[in-house]
Amino acid sequence: MIEIHDPVFQEELSKIPPLTRETYFLTDSIASRIESVMKEKGINKKQLAQLTHKKPSEITKWLGGGHNFTCKTLVLISHALGEKIIQVVQ
Repeated sequence: MIEIHDPVFQEELSKIPPLTRETYFLTDSIASRIESVMKEKGINKKQLAQLTHKKPSEITKWLGGGHNFTCKTLVLISHALGEKIIQVVQ
């Protein structure tokens, strides 16, 4: 998780319920991971849309942060990119 040292920001952040805050940080991390893999493989948003049979606007929502990914969507993206996006610790 990102550490923020600005007291004003810290105060505002503390007003957000922990579950909501943690959920946002997780979904934002997933979006960042997808973008990293896309960059690594030279795939842009339009190409990911084509690979997943989704509209480019949906890809923009995914990558915008805060999107509540389903397992099915994560598998779809992983298959399209040829690389795991998340891994469950066992």
